[in-house]
Amino acid sequence: ELLVLDQEIWDYVIVHELLHFFVPNHGKLWKSLMRLHLGEYEVCEAALKDIAHANALQRTR
Repeated sequence: ELLVLDQEIWDYVIVHELLHFFVPNHGKLWKSLMRLHLGEYEVCEAALKDIAHANALQRTR
């Protein structure tokens, strides 16, 4: 499903997962590193949550 998403979402997912090699949680350090690498990463985070929610709704129909 990731293949059809925008490049920014891909970047978010890749950086998110790579950071977990160094930081196991979503605490202050993880958030600081996300912001360092992606800037306002929360925009992509919210978009991905919206996509996941829409997909979940489709599966229940």
